[in-house]
Amino acid sequence: MRKIFTCIDIGTDMIKAVTVEEYNDKFNILATACSESKGVKKGLIIDAGQITSAIKKTIKDLESKLGTKIEQVLAIIPSNNREITIATGEVNVHTEEHIIDGDIIFNCMQKSIKEKVNSTTEVVSIMPIEYKINDSKKVKNPLGLQGDKLSIKSVVVSVPKKNIYSVVGILENMGIEVVDIITSSIANYQAISDSELDKSIVAIADIGKEKSVLSVFNKGVLIKETISSICSDDVDKAISFNYKTTEEKSKSIKEEYGVASRKYADSDESYKIVNRLEQELEINQYSLSETIELKLIEILKNLKKDVNSLTNREISYIIVTGAITAMLGFDALVGDIYGNKGRVLSLNIIGIRDVKYAACFGAIKYFVNKLELREKEYTMFADEKVDEMLRARKRMGNGSVLGKIFGRIFE
Repeated sequence: MRKIFTCIDIGTDMIKAVTVEEYNDKFNILATACSESKGVKKGLIIDAGQITSAIKKTIKDLESKLGTKIEQVLAIIPSNNREITIATGEVNVHTEEHIIDGDIIFNCMQKSIKEKVNSTTEVVSIMPIEYKINDSKKVKNPLGLQGDKLSIKSVVVSVPKKNIYSVVGILENMGIEVVDIITSSIANYQAISDSELDKSIVAIADIGKEKSVLSVFNKGVLIKETISSICSDDVDKAISFNYKTTEEKSKSIKEEYGVASRKYADSDESYKIVNRLEQELEINQYSLSETIELKLIEILKNLKKDVNSLTNREISYIIVTGAITAMLGFDALVGDIYGNKGRVLSLNIIGIRDVKYAACFGAIKYFVNKLELREKEYTMFADEKVDEMLRARKRMGNGSVLGKIFGRIFE
């Protein structure tokens, strides 16, 4: 059985989707797709009709690259008004020779959230802090160990049901089953998690179009999260104020000509525009970069204050993500403001080096880890669908990039 999974991330600015195969603990990117998002405000769906059309466009693009239909997905859901609580639970081990298996672990998790379920929220993630065997032996992963009783202490993340149903309902109306859900902060962390981060206290600042999500992880477990009004639109507004341009035009100027740091600007390069007052202006790239840099410095400093207000613990790393981090020189600013603790989230994975796909990739990693813990085999693409992909690959020919990828993975 080929273990192939698709995830969709419905953002305020863009909709992203990724299909991945997991094979021998490695992840191979089969296809990606993205399109402009419409009908979403600060991460929440406000116009079902507009967002449905945008999702269909993204899914159609992904299906054309894969050569088969998407019928199941993982979905990133909004973390607005989320709750983070500590939970405990325990179960007796009745298996043969009292070996702890995936079902025992799952039942233990379910026991821990029994009192956390209510009529207005849904549990999104259960993140184990520790397991205990026979009330004494603490372990990180009890799978395959022996004992009479298993107990768990975990962090439970819940969100309002409306956050979930707005996403799930639209996808299911399109004939797409949502197999699992996750918030973007957990997905972003999972995308970059490694042995070093998993023993540290890590803050992630996800700078979005209309909001930023700040989260703190302790040894890989989410402990704090808040939503800030600081966002990438603040940069567009600064450009608009300086040059009297519309915000739409300001965004275009930022994306086409802007750099995050004056160190990377060309003082000899200028661009002519007509502003909203119908004045012809010549914008010098160095001058433009000054406006952008000052605003980004303000954003990064304010985000650092917000992170420090979340926890009194010493932060080991501050990782910044979001579409704006792709701007030339942004990583240099992060280094200047945060020092050795700061870094920009990056993916060194063939097929998804663009950070916009980080949450989708992380969601798939997280789902695969959950399957392994429960000792479950699962795929979203049955053998006949894999055959369809192979036939599509033959139509594409070995010369295409996707054709080469499929050839390497499936043959």
